[in-house]
Amino acid sequence: MGALERLLSTIIEITRNIDDEVEKGYDLSRWGDQMKFLHALQVQAQALLDMVQHAASLLGYAPSTYIEAGRLLLKEKVMSEEEFKFYRAVVGFRNIVVHEYIRVDLNLVEEILKVRRYRKILELAESIVNKLRERGIIDP
Repeated sequence: MGALERLLSTIIEITRNIDDEVEKGYDLSRWGDQMKFLHALQVQAQALLDMVQHAASLLGYAPSTYIEAGRLLLKEKVMSEEEFKFYRAVVGFRNIVVHEYIRVDLNLVEEILKVRRYRKILELAESIVNKLRERGIIDP
């Protein structure tokens, strides 16, 4: 299994686990629930960022930032404009969680969990892998 498949597998597992935890119920005013979901969302986002960087590398590029990697996938039509816009939001969210965790907007986290927006990361990851497979860049 290659790096992209491993990252996709990680995203699938994390998404499934977030789904399970959301189904059990949560209270983001409780520190334990905050940490659980912030960590899960951070790891899920990081796996997507790593996937995008690796995909850009497979396309022959050496991006220096996560945003540049996304722009390259947009340029190569591996990502649509809408997907790139969402990807940029994921990069921003991950940066806040990692670097400015005290300032995380719990209302935003609540919205992400409530409408299961985190599942969109899985959809984007699957789309990237499928488009690269179609091009023969990764094995089927």
